[in-house]
Amino acid sequence: MTKPLGTVWALEPHTAKKHEILRRYFQAWLPILAQHNPRLLYIDAFAGPGEYSGGEDGSPVVILKAARDHVIPFKSELVCLFIESEDDRHQHLVQVLDRIKPTLPTNVKFRPLLGNFNDQLTEIFANVEEQKKLRAPSLAFVDPFGFSQTPFSAIARLMKYPKTEVLVNFMYEEINRFLSFPGFAALFDAQFGTPKWREAVEIADPLERLRAIHDLYLNQLRTVAKYVRAFLMVNKSNAPDYFLFFATNSIEGLEAMKRSMWKIDPSGDFQFSDFTDADKQIPLFNPEPDYQLLREIIAHQFKRTEIAVELMTEWVVTETPFLSTHIKKHVLTPMEKEGTVNVVKPKPGRRPWTYPDGTILKFS
Repeated sequence: MTKPLGTVWALEPHTAKKHEILRRYFQAWLPILAQHNPRLLYIDAFAGPGEYSGGEDGSPVVILKAARDHVIPFKSELVCLFIESEDDRHQHLVQVLDRIKPTLPTNVKFRPLLGNFNDQLTEIFANVEEQKKLRAPSLAFVDPFGFSQTPFSAIARLMKYPKTEVLVNFMYEEINRFLSFPGFAALFDAQFGTPKWREAVEIADPLERLRAIHDLYLNQLRTVAKYVRAFLMVNKSNAPDYFLFFATNSIEGLEAMKRSMWKIDPSGDFQFSDFTDADKQIPLFNPEPDYQLLREIIAHQFKRTEIAVELMTEWVVTETPFLSTHIKKHVLTPMEKEGTVNVVKPKPGRRPWTYPDGTILKFS
């Protein structure tokens, strides 16, 4: 519900971190999808004016520069749709985009759209259906100023296409503040896509209420996407601010997003943590992963179990904040040397302390 004052405003530290996460993920997403797809689509649902009062880049310019300056050349057509509902901000955005346009390669195109996020999606999808074309792989950044213009139906519509991924800023602090106001009931029904949020209103304990709201939206996203994780932004007082929910049908996309989170500098006033498994004592994204914790998680999950290394790795990627690169050298090798895990079916020609796909492990 809150809107920044004026056409442009100051860049806040937590917004800068969001943009860094977005940029890092986009840089990983672009060359992977461009290998096998002639056209890619990027949607910024709440584009803003394109810059901040201090001259810093807004999210549309962050993306265009990331595409223009990418170290890996790509030939696919990249179409960027920048949606903004406020006329003054839209006009400012047009001016900003006009300045950067001459520097862009011919295969990077953009369209600034004036209008409401949900209404613009209806028009975009109608055009696609009229052309009878398969949707291009798409990445959508949904970063609203409040919660009044992000109905769950719009997110579900985006995820209708299997090659779509969404990064949603879920404004927890603001939602929690207004959750018990009767006048906002219809908005919350739309926001969550279900009336079940009313159950959270009765929860007095702040942490339990946080968990209930998170779980409800997470489970809603899981009805439209195969993989979903939530990253909680907390301030220096450890107070919850908002969640970044990432939804995808690609395990490679999931790990790429998690890799982007791990690369964010945790110093400063704001930090992100992976909240999906917060009740399992998962830590913040520190520069050095807690390999001992990962070892304990794996040992507990696969105790007295035989499993192929690739299946165990997939479980770690999808069910914990850790990455596949955290597993073999830092966890499996010391466990095998100590005898707490054994290679019962090695791949032919396997070198010591390596774990190629097809290797069968047995945990004690």
